[in-house]
Amino acid sequence: MIRPSRSHRVASVAASLLIVAGVAAASAPPGEAAVPAAFTKPLVIPKTLTGSSITLTAAQTNVQILPGAATRMWTYNGTFPGPTIRRPAGAKTTVTLLNRLTASAGALTLHNHGNHSTSASDGQPDDFLAQPGGSYAYTYDGTEAGGNERGALQWYHDHRMEVTGRNVWMGLAGMYIIDDPADPQTLPRGAFDVPLLIADRTFDAGNQIHYTYDRNGVTGNTILVNGVPQPYFNVGDRRYRLRILNASNFRAYDVALSNGQSFIQIGTESGLLPKPVKRTHMLIGPAERVDVVIEFAGRFGQSIVLQNLAATGSLRNVMQFRVTKHLAETSSIPATLRPLPALDPVSVVTRTFEFTQDRLTRMWTINGQPFDPTRIDAQPKLGTTETWILRNRGGSNHYIHIHDVDAQLVSRNGLPPAPYELIKDTWNISAGQTVVIRLKFTDNTGIFMIHCHVLEHEDGAMMAQFEVVE
Repeated sequence: MIRPSRSHRVASVAASLLIVAGVAAASAPPGEAAVPAAFTKPLVIPKTLTGSSITLTAAQTNVQILPGAATRMWTYNGTFPGPTIRRPAGAKTTVTLLNRLTASAGALTLHNHGNHSTSASDGQPDDFLAQPGGSYAYTYDGTEAGGNERGALQWYHDHRMEVTGRNVWMGLAGMYIIDDPADPQTLPRGAFDVPLLIADRTFDAGNQIHYTYDRNGVTGNTILVNGVPQPYFNVGDRRYRLRILNASNFRAYDVALSNGQSFIQIGTESGLLPKPVKRTHMLIGPAERVDVVIEFAGRFGQSIVLQNLAATGSLRNVMQFRVTKHLAETSSIPATLRPLPALDPVSVVTRTFEFTQDRLTRMWTINGQPFDPTRIDAQPKLGTTETWILRNRGGSNHYIHIHDVDAQLVSRNGLPPAPYELIKDTWNISAGQTVVIRLKFTDNTGIFMIHCHVLEHEDGAMMAQFEVVE
């Protein structure tokens, strides 16, 4: 199917592209900054925007991250990460993106990752763009399937075709929280409900970040939490709710607490789970989110490190919690949290999506085909439930994100779903694995994306389009 509104070009990805603060450069970055000592700077909580009409200005900004020179980044409203947008479930929100980057950065788009958006407000890679010097307004209705959209930690980031990895690496990312009155109100709230955006970057000797496209994925040697290198966070001896987002291009984090205690996972990127789940460690891939509660009661005077078991050396430690205050406990965790959304008992269609790499071109493909913005790969019907089989044919881990709707897990490698991944919008599929999910398409017709959220896999053509039709 041909979309007449799109430019008729097939994605072509350069084998290597070096970007320094938005200007193409001819050589590798000169040296690297020394990795700063862990736990020397306090955690920063991003500014929160709560209004129904919000403006995000994308511009180059000097951001103080390491000691010494500030880092030139592409930011929303002058900070990395951008401000956290926080809105009530069911409330209509307009977010206007102003593109004030240099013309060489090109057009931008804004994807509210996890949001149940219309096609025109979903952040398309090659349509509905904010051109250099221009703007584009996105409208989020806050509703889904006849009710309010579920409360969840979502996030927003650039989604421009072929340069998503570059644009997010340069700083275009922020968190978006939907607060839902249907969720239990006894969970930790206010100052005890803490959003954490984890990302990695490499800095040169002048504290600048550089981006070089690598089809296999780009990683950094410094861990940032809310833009701070391996910070510490002073907490009280009570429960804290942590909403953790992995906003890295490629790196996954297998997080655990240094004292061996368990997290209590209460939710995923798609909102609360039916019941709390105790977990000693959690693997969080690119774009995945976990909603957890940590109990600091009885630990006054202790320092507890959030570790990454998937790394060694300076990348092992993510952040530190210092239990420095006696505080009264005002929260509780109910034994039941939130039922899953009801799906139709029968799927009208079963589709298979296979993820692999072309042996000749080395491009990442879905069902053997690289992304083509003029091609539609599936046409689910509005109001129906489908079963999708997601199969990784090997070569690399993939983290498959489906726009428009959340999905519920049927099986992983033929086994029943684990209680901590019953509903999600991004699925970790290791080489050789098969994940079976069910989705119901409500409210919105139009074009949406399915792609790998290793951003260099996405830019390297592992993306497809589906069109929800009447």
